[in-house]
Amino acid sequence: MAVFLLFVALALVAVWTPWHACAFAALKSGGEGGSRRTFFRKWVLTSLLLFGGGTLGALALLGRLSQLRRLPPEFDSLAAPARAMGATVLVAAATVAVAACAVVVVAVASRERGRLPPAVFGDVEVLLPRDGAERAWAAVLSLNAGLTEEATFRLLLPLLITLAVGDAPLGMAASALVFGLAHLYLGWRGVAATTIAGMFLSLVYLAAGNLLVPIAVHVATDWVGLLVLPRLVEWRRPGQP
Repeated sequence: MAVFLLFVALALVAVWTPWHACAFAALKSGGEGGSRRTFFRKWVLTSLLLFGGGTLGALALLGRLSQLRRLPPEFDSLAAPARAMGATVLVAAATVAVAACAVVVVAVASRERGRLPPAVFGDVEVLLPRDGAERAWAAVLSLNAGLTEEATFRLLLPLLITLAVGDAPLGMAASALVFGLAHLYLGWRGVAATTIAGMFLSLVYLAAGNLLVPIAVHVATDWVGLLVLPRLVEWRRPGQP
C-alpha cells in the first residue's frame, strides 16, 4: 500500500508542478485585478484538495491519521538528535525565515523604485498583494500553504518513502527536495531556497514532535513576507504616484 500511495503522491506533485508554473507564468505576464484574484482562489482550492485532501486520504488508508497529532515511530531515530540540537534548530529555522523575509524587503523596495533585480527569489514580487482583496487571499493562501504543505512534505511523503524503502533519513531528505521542486514556479533559485527551508522545517518538525510548530513557522513566514513587510515599505504598483 505504501509503495502505491507513494507513486500516486509523486505523480500528483509531478502534475501539479508544471500546471502551477504555467499559471504563475500567465499571472506574471500581465495578470491584473480579477485575473489575479482568480489565480489566488484556484491556487487555494486546488492545493487544498490535492495536498490537504490527498494527505488525509492517504493517512486514512494507512491507518495513520493519529500521526497528525504525534510523530510517527518511524521517525524516532531522527527525532532524538534533532531534539538534542534544541535551540540550534529553532535559531536556524528563524534565520531561514528572516533571510526569506529580507529577500522580500529587497524585492519590494526595488519594485517601488522601479528597478527590480531580475529573478530575485524567483520573481516573488508577483505574489505581493496589490489591494485589500488580494491581501485577504494572501492571508488565506499562507494559512492553507502552512497547513497542507507541512502535512504533505513533513509527514506524509517522508513517511511513505520510509515505509517503502526503510530509510527515514532518505525519506526526510527526498521529501525536502520534492518540496523544493514543487516550487519550480519560483525558478531554480526559488527551488534551492525552498529546498533548504524544507530541510530546516523538517528539523523543526522532528525536534518539536508534532506538526503544529512547523506549520506555525511556515504560516508566520508567509504572512510576514506577503502581508507585513510590503505594508511597512508601502509597496505600490508601477505607475502609481
